[in-house]
Amino acid sequence: MIPIALPSASFYLLLTVSFFAGILLCGGLLALAVSAGMRRAARRHWKKSAVLFVLLAVLFSYYAWFQAIVWQVERESERQEAARNVTLAQPTTVGGIEMPTGTRLKLQDEGQLETYLEAEFPQPVSVYGIQATQVRRFLGTDYDHDTYALIARYPRTVILRGAGEQVVQGWQCDATRDIEFDATRDGAMKALDQCQLGRGNHVGDMEIAPGSILYGSEGTVYVDGFKDPDRWRIDVKDPVAVKAFGLMLSNPRIYLDGDRRLMRVSDTELACGVQWGDFRHAAGTQVKTVRRAEGAGREPFPGVIVFSPRSGQPATRDGHDDVSEGMSVMQGLDGTFAGIVKNEEVGVFEFATFVVGDEEPQTPVRARCPTPAASGPR
Repeated sequence: MIPIALPSASFYLLLTVSFFAGILLCGGLLALAVSAGMRRAARRHWKKSAVLFVLLAVLFSYYAWFQAIVWQVERESERQEAARNVTLAQPTTVGGIEMPTGTRLKLQDEGQLETYLEAEFPQPVSVYGIQATQVRRFLGTDYDHDTYALIARYPRTVILRGAGEQVVQGWQCDATRDIEFDATRDGAMKALDQCQLGRGNHVGDMEIAPGSILYGSEGTVYVDGFKDPDRWRIDVKDPVAVKAFGLMLSNPRIYLDGDRRLMRVSDTELACGVQWGDFRHAAGTQVKTVRRAEGAGREPFPGVIVFSPRSGQPATRDGHDDVSEGMSVMQGLDGTFAGIVKNEEVGVFEFATFVVGDEEPQTPVRARCPTPAASGPR
């Protein structure tokens, strides 16, 4: 943290007094210029008038000096801003990218091309295998711990935009939207962080709707240090329910391994009511998959399915009490009953909604059920 000294209260008080002294001085000079009576009075009391005008001028000089400093600072800031906006007069390699003539750069530090924050190309340029027309970067900074002197700047995140849909690590991404990468200190690509998917993406038999958001991952890490091999996460955005593990789900969050096989789902709900084993689950029931402990490790993916009823939509089973809100039913992929637990035990939480202003928050729209009530394992 860099310490900054704030002006004292006396500074603001003196600046205010100086400002009003300037108003009185200008008013007095104007009155002398237009009023013969004021000039005669000033001549009769010339000593008092002179002392008053000198006093006002001295007080006003502080405000005038302050404004002069502000003007100089603004001029210097404008000069630096202009110097940080550069147009390349010839092809130049900057940060490992071959940039053509006419490229417009916005720099973090004046005269340091390697510290560019934004780049706009006159024609598409290959960056990380994408034909990009725009690059934005977020830079990391190293400072000396004692003097706070700047040591180095380096890219941490690189965001690209281009034309149409382009293939990024085997995914069809919408290049007109941000495609975000993590970068190494030398500017090389470290990993795809996220992009908005275009058309033609599939996970097994599931077609991923355009507009879904893809996130790269190094694996979900648990509190005990265990890490899952999920390489990709997709927040599905589809007005029609998608099928996963035999369930029709509304906009699920799906997790994939390095071979893009479906591992688990979370943050979703049933778009269609379903008979799953001995239980009947209503549309709107929250759904996720979890893996339970199995010896020293965890059972294989996807584990068991957790059905968490919403208020007024209990899970029902012939000959047994209904399972209402606050409890979750755990079942296998084949419908096998695995237990009933409290929501908190399987990481299902209800959060309060706070309303700011008069507008009510929009209720999430459930994806459309494409078929009549679905029928699962029996």
